[in-house]
Amino acid sequence: MLNENISKFETSIGLSRKWKAREAGREVAKEIIQKLNQPPSVVLLFSTIHYKKNGGFNELLKGIWEVLPDETPLIGGTVACFVNNYGCFSRGVTALAFSYPNMDVSIGIGKRTKIYPKNAAKICSGMIKQGLRDSNYKNKLLINMISMGKLPDLPYFGKIHIIKSKIVGWIASYIGLKLFPYFGYGFGKEEEVIDEIGSRIPEYNIIGGSSVDSNDILDNYQFIDKKVVTNSMVALGISIDLHIDMKTTLNLHKTNTKFNITKTSRDKRLIKKINNLPAKKQLLDLLKLDEEQFKEFGPFYYRVSNYLPFSFEENPKFTSGTGGFFGDNIYLGYKLRGKKVCLCSITGKEILDIIDHNFKNFEISNCPFVFMSSSSIFLNTLGSKSHDIKKRLDEYLKNIPYLMIGPITENYGTPEEKAIARVYSFNSMSLNIDN
Repeated sequence: MLNENISKFETSIGLSRKWKAREAGREVAKEIIQKLNQPPSVVLLFSTIHYKKNGGFNELLKGIWEVLPDETPLIGGTVACFVNNYGCFSRGVTALAFSYPNMDVSIGIGKRTKIYPKNAAKICSGMIKQGLRDSNYKNKLLINMISMGKLPDLPYFGKIHIIKSKIVGWIASYIGLKLFPYFGYGFGKEEEVIDEIGSRIPEYNIIGGSSVDSNDILDNYQFIDKKVVTNSMVALGISIDLHIDMKTTLNLHKTNTKFNITKTSRDKRLIKKINNLPAKKQLLDLLKLDEEQFKEFGPFYYRVSNYLPFSFEENPKFTSGTGGFFGDNIYLGYKLRGKKVCLCSITGKEILDIIDHNFKNFEISNCPFVFMSSSSIFLNTLGSKSHDIKKRLDEYLKNIPYLMIGPITENYGTPEEKAIARVYSFNSMSLNIDN
C-alpha cells in the first residue's frame, strides 16, 4: 500500500537554456509550477554565470517572480555546472521545487562573509532558528550557498593570482590580503562560515556549497527571495516530519608527493616555507615544473593545484588547494588543517565510483527527490565523458527528480558528523517517506 505521505509530497525539476535572462526565468518557473498540483513550499534556484551578460540576474529573478507565487521561499546562487533529469549542463538555469504540508520553512542571510564570516554565520543561523522556533517537526535541514573567494583587482595588474615580483608579492601577502576583504575580494572563508554554522545549529543536517562563476573566480552571486546578493551566505532551513538521509564521499587517492609546511601566516592561509625552503619554488620543484613550463598550464588554481588537492595527515577528512602565488609565497583557497601534507588526485573511474558508493543500496520506492552538491572539478576532469555522471545517476535514481549542483567547494554535516567545507567531495540529501 502506498504510504500516505508520498501522495502529499510533490517535486518538480525545471530547466531553461534560453539566452535572455528574463525569458529563462519565466521558462524555468513555468516548468516547475506546471508539474505541481499545489503551490511550491520551497524553490532552489541555480544558474550558471552566463546570464550576467544576457540581461543580468535581477532580470532572471524578475522572470521567475512573474510566474512564481509571492512569498514562496527561494534561495540559490551561481554554480559552474549542474546535472538533473534532463542532462548535464555548463550553461543554463535550473530549479528544484517541492510541496509538502508537514514541514515548516525559514530563510536566512549573512552578509560580508569575506571579512566577517563568523558574524555572517551567526546572523544567518539566527534567522533560521527564529523562523522555525515554533515548529513541532523534529528533523532539521539546512541548504546553503556561500560566496566563494574572488580574485583581487590590483591597479596596473588587474585581476590576477600570480605575482612574480617579490616586492609586489610581499605587499599583496601582508597588506593586500588584509585589505582585499573590505572590498569584497580575497578568501571566501567558507570553512569559517561552516564551522560557525555547525557549532550554532548542531542539530541540523547541512548541505550546500560555494557560489562560483565558470571556475574563473571573478564573480559569484547568491539568490534569496527577489534579491541578488554577493559576498554573502544564504540558507534555507526546513523542519519536517520525514527522515533525512545524508551521505558524503571523498574518493581521492594519495600521490607520492608529500611535504611539511614549516612556516605560515595570515591565519594559516599563506604558506611561506615548505620543507624549510621558499614555498613557491619548493612546490614547483615537487611538481617538476619550472616557471616557463608553469605558464603553459594557464591559471594555476585550475590547471595544476585543483587537480592535486592537499590532504592533511592530522585531519584526513579535510581537503584544500592552492589559490596562487604572491612572490615566493603560496596563498590558499582554504585554511590549512595540518602541516603534514600529501598531494592527492582522482581518476575518472574514481569519480564514477563515488556515485556507486552513495547509491548502491539506495531505496528509491519511498524517496521523492535527491539533491546533491558535488565538486565542479569532477566534470572538468571527465571532460567529454562528463555525461557518464548522468548515466550513472539515472541507473540508480531512475525517474526520481534529482538535481546535482557543481560548486567549487562543498559542505556537509549531520547531527552526528561535524559540518565541514572541503573540495572534491560528493554529498547527497534525500528524504525517506517511510520513516
